[in-house]
Amino acid sequence: MITYLARITSLLGTWSSRKRALVVAGLGVLAVAVTIASATLTIRAHEGRSQEDTRHQARAHAAQMVPDILSYDFNTIDDHFTNALEYLGGDFRTQFESVSKDVIIPSAKERQVVTSATVVESSVVSADADAATVLMFLNQSTTSTDSPAPKLDGSRVQVSLQRDGDSWQITEMTPV
Repeated sequence: MITYLARITSLLGTWSSRKRALVVAGLGVLAVAVTIASATLTIRAHEGRSQEDTRHQARAHAAQMVPDILSYDFNTIDDHFTNALEYLGGDFRTQFESVSKDVIIPSAKERQVVTSATVVESSVVSADADAATVLMFLNQSTTSTDSPAPKLDGSRVQVSLQRDGDSWQITEMTPV
């Protein structure tokens, strides 16, 4: 090892000061490039983890919120839909509130509807830092005066979510 260092020192001694300056500058440029590449890779790895966290959180929140919204009993439907509004955001909240008051609640009370929704499977379609779209496969069991025996329906919905601080809100729910 010592002989190797001695050879390098001897070689550097024979170089001109200009040549030594160029080698040192080249090593400096190389060090900066390695530092930039390392920082870039670290940032991308963090963004990837952040996006994966977003995907996981959005999917978990959707799997909890959607069945809560779609499961109701005609005896408690007014309170149920009032409470469901806390899960909703944007124009979807306004639309949902209007449709539930004008159509769903009166019909459910008249036909004595009791329905229970469960998530069969879900998958994140897309996600970024504060928004995600989740495709959900649901089963919904419903009884009513029209059909006293439980009727099982399968459906698919695409759910758009937006992060609001530490929580998530559904901003769109579209049957697929």
